Amino acid sequence: MGMRDTGLPETSLPELARRFLAWGVAATLLLPMVIAIVLGLGGLLSALGDQAAAAVCGRVGLIGGVVWFLAVAVTATVSGIVALDGSATRRDRPASPPQDHSSAP
Repeated sequence: MGMRDTGLPETSLPELARRFLAWGVAATLLLPMVIAIVLGLGGLLSALGDQAAAAVCGRVGLIGGVVWFLAVAVTATVSGIVALDGSATRRDRPASPPQDHSSAP
């Protein structure tokens, strides 16, 4: 009863942490703009008299705000994990032999 092959590439924890951070930062920066646009559209629709569509925009903006808050929390948590772990920032480099600088040419 071994591991079955799912066909998905294996991802190491540091690589997964980098992906979470990249998506988290993107969501943290872009979601407030999307929320502002949706809420602005809701205000415009409300001024035009379409209360149902304005309410939908308000709900979408509220859901976007919750998703943004979660993105900020997850990004901060993953960033803390990466900072405490430290292995996500280290690169696997072969050790170079020490060089002897004592002899003059």
